Amino acid sequence: MVSFIAQSLIWLATAVGVHYYTRKQASTSMADDALELERFSCRPFLPKLFVETPPPPNDPSIVEVTRKVDTFLSDRFSQGDIDGLSVAVVTSVGAIFEKNWGVQRGNESASSPPMTSHSIHRISSVVKIFPVMEGLVLEQKGIISWDDPVEKYLPDFRYRLDGYAPSKSIAKSEEAPITLFQLASHMSGLGRDWPPGTVHGFPHDMQGGGPPPTNGLPFPDHAAMLRTIIANRLVTPPFAYPAYSNTGIALLGMALVSANRMASKFPETEPNTFADLIARDIFEPMGMNSSSFLATEKNKHLVVVPSLAPEVADQDFLDAMNPAAGQFSSLRDFVTVVETILNPSHPKSVLTRYSRDKWLRPVHDFEEDDWTEIGTPWEIIKAPDSNGRLRKIYWKLGAMAGYHGALAIHPGSSYGVVLLLSGHYPDAAKLTYDVFSIMQSGIDEALSAIAHDMYAGTWSSVDATSRASIVVDKGTLYVEKLFLNGSNVLQKFHAPGRLALRSSERRDEFRLDTGIPFYNGQRHMGCYPYWNGQDLWGMRNNAPINQLYFSGSGKERTLHYPSAEVAMTRA
Repeated sequence: MVSFIAQSLIWLATAVGVHYYTRKQASTSMADDALELERFSCRPFLPKLFVETPPPPNDPSIVEVTRKVDTFLSDRFSQGDIDGLSVAVVTSVGAIFEKNWGVQRGNESASSPPMTSHSIHRISSVVKIFPVMEGLVLEQKGIISWDDPVEKYLPDFRYRLDGYAPSKSIAKSEEAPITLFQLASHMSGLGRDWPPGTVHGFPHDMQGGGPPPTNGLPFPDHAAMLRTIIANRLVTPPFAYPAYSNTGIALLGMALVSANRMASKFPETEPNTFADLIARDIFEPMGMNSSSFLATEKNKHLVVVPSLAPEVADQDFLDAMNPAAGQFSSLRDFVTVVETILNPSHPKSVLTRYSRDKWLRPVHDFEEDDWTEIGTPWEIIKAPDSNGRLRKIYWKLGAMAGYHGALAIHPGSSYGVVLLLSGHYPDAAKLTYDVFSIMQSGIDEALSAIAHDMYAGTWSSVDATSRASIVVDKGTLYVEKLFLNGSNVLQKFHAPGRLALRSSERRDEFRLDTGIPFYNGQRHMGCYPYWNGQDLWGMRNNAPINQLYFSGSGKERTLHYPSAEVAMTRA
């Protein structure tokens, strides 16, 4: 069986290589002064119009890029090292591309049924988004706080704060608590896969490394998990630096089950396993009918079995490790998950917008590079859009022998990619990254088109004393001219030229991106002057004087500037 360690190195090296190539090509194609200007600029992105009104599959821009995705994936599948491949590109209302290649059971390909969107894959570490979702659900119910220490719910939880070198000073647990949030974000310091194996032959061989059962030890139960945490030193002090931890996510699942039972007047009626809790709070409300944790007589006809290490399909990860790597799911179930993350108002969503927005935030930014961050429990990678600006993709990648997958969200332009594969090819990360690279130009083009239809053009009041000119340029909305009741407003804001419109994150509502007028210009400060100056300029008529909004549709579309008591229609 190929170890988790080896597979992680494979996808990470390839993803780094893909990103480095993309960034290097971009940098060598622009003059140095243009790169410097771009570095210190702050161009707002277009508003997230696709949350409520995503592009349909037959949008010409989408048709073109999804055709390219189909060709790319078909060519890659034809190389013969993938048993089965399922891919969907998803918006807030469903898949704009969904296709399956190959067979469900690679170990018996001659007689296997074809792969479908309902085929059930081991999703390995992609499962980690679900205990975090469960925590958000329990937080919404008032059952937990993410800052709660773990021992509040697991009284037997103990951990070591000493290092490997002799030390006279060891922190107390009260000074360095491990919290639920740290478990969810890999910031607890707990090791990756405990109990760790003993590499008896090191440095001559590496046998005994990796996670259970690869390291020769069984999957831990709850008691074994708590014992191994007491026995082993943390990788880093809590909250000091991220350390990827299946152990931490497993512990999170245990703590959430306990928290839910402790909050109940009748704990004996509450779920006593992670599988039962997640089924009640997530799988059932969201209609995830293909998601579970064991291959059974009921679902075995849909279970994907890879040609590499087919025995993994039958493994029981036990309740302790199910939150970290034990789940089965299908492409169809994941389409629903992506829809609800993109739009918390979706009828199957279990999260409020507030919870979703809090979830899609970085926790740790790696200073060692400029494009990777950690979330809860996301791997966040910055990738360029079609206008050359880096944007964040929130990933959850999964890899174990024979199974590889990715669920990735592009919040800024409101779409996601789900990719599940089985077989010998290990790099779901690269394929997913490539799909985003192909799709982004079509998504950006479609978003620019709808933004142009909704906001761009020449606007004028009935008496023509107020008028505005708005354009879409390289993924940003700009006000090029603005006269209100006869006054040149851009001059009043000391604007050297046009001003960008920055969305308030409310539909159709914007601020003129006035910023703070620094004496020596704003170029050296990036986004800080704009962020710091959004509400600097004061109020009139109970509205900020740099705020505007739109209402209506079609010929009734209206631009409102409330502080000046002005309404304008499009010429």
